[in-house]
Amino acid sequence: MHLLSLLLLTIAISVAVVGESMASQASQAERSCSASYRNSSQGRRRRTTCYYGERPVLVTSSMAENPRRRFWGCVNYGIGEECGYFVWAESEKEQEVARLKRKITGLKGKVTTLERMLTMAVAVALFTLSWNIIEVTICNLD
Repeated sequence: MHLLSLLLLTIAISVAVVGESMASQASQAERSCSASYRNSSQGRRRRTTCYYGERPVLVTSSMAENPRRRFWGCVNYGIGEECGYFVWAESEKEQEVARLKRKITGLKGKVTTLERMLTMAVAVALFTLSWNIIEVTICNLD
């Protein structure tokens, strides 16, 4: 029975080490990604008035090329003679970052599921191996 306790302890430690290692790697990757985004988004400035000297309005594009993309336009945009002021509210890089963040969130969920499955598979494999060793040991004692 002492051998069985030792093997079960080995299995528990192995499963804990596998889970801790995976969590550490995921945390490190997340810190690296958020630091990179913070560095890229610093230092941007937007003009605070259109060419008429008025505050621009936030408009949502209905064009097929840029559906639902927001931009800053002249206060007279769509209602009268506008000055032509136009600035995307988010740069393409920011939109790409937002899209990739959504993708990362989905992938993190998949990684978590796969980590759990892997941990269970390792635990089952170690348990099966341990059980076989115990059986062989008991058979050899007879």
